[in-house]
Amino acid sequence: MHEMPFAELNNLSREINALYGYVNVAGDNFGEPAINSGPCAPFAKVFYECWNARFTNKVNIVFVMIKNTDECWHVIIRLPNGMLFDGGFGVHSENKYSDKLQIVDMKLYDEDTLEKYAYGLGRKYPRYCPNFSIGDIKAIIDKHLAKI
Repeated sequence: MHEMPFAELNNLSREINALYGYVNVAGDNFGEPAINSGPCAPFAKVFYECWNARFTNKVNIVFVMIKNTDECWHVIIRLPNGMLFDGGFGVHSENKYSDKLQIVDMKLYDEDTLEKYAYGLGRKYPRYCPNFSIGDIKAIIDKHLAKI
């Protein structure tokens, strides 16, 4: 893999958005991809595991934190080239996030930290993503990574 596979990663995000849709409940996240409204951390964990098992250029998990707080707003992936990636928006830069947020890289994987900022990796998402399935997510990720 010489170049980052942006097109295939964005295809992965499109497939996930087609499966889970967008938030249709009034609020700050209205219209955003449902995968990014709750199950972003389980998505990031599975993507991290699948990618790093397959490729030598590793990814890491990133927390988008509300500045000066202990509150995690979103969990995403940092690609080997420094760009960011999540299941809903696809490949993007840090510019996507407001200055009220802080990007914190988890350089060394730590399950307890991920569990804390995910507010529970195994929980359900009845409000925004009720049909979320870790098995479906893994199958989609594996399918697209196999094309890279």
